[in-house]
Amino acid sequence: MPLPEKIRNKPILRVGLDFYWKAFADLSTDRDMGMGEGLVPWTSVYFWGLRHQVTGDDFERLWIIIRGMDSVYIDKRNLRSKTKMGKIKSFSKAKSLGSK
Repeated sequence: MPLPEKIRNKPILRVGLDFYWKAFADLSTDRDMGMGEGLVPWTSVYFWGLRHQVTGDDFERLWIIIRGMDSVYIDKRNLRSKTKMGKIKSFSKAKSLGSK
């Protein structure tokens, strides 16, 4: 069976960026959950940075990168949610039209 397109053409991280990917994965478990997924809190990034001895300019870089990754993640999740809701509404509408 051939590999799916997404796996076959997956992006390759540049050397050193795996650190930020790991940080983002760790920090994503700490995001606010209320009416929907929220952004990773600054305090979570701060304490993660302390734990991994990331300070000064390196911490500022970490914060900027995590915030950027988080914004893209939230945008994609919101788009996926809107698309899913549109499909549900279309299905419900078609179902109600079909039952008349």
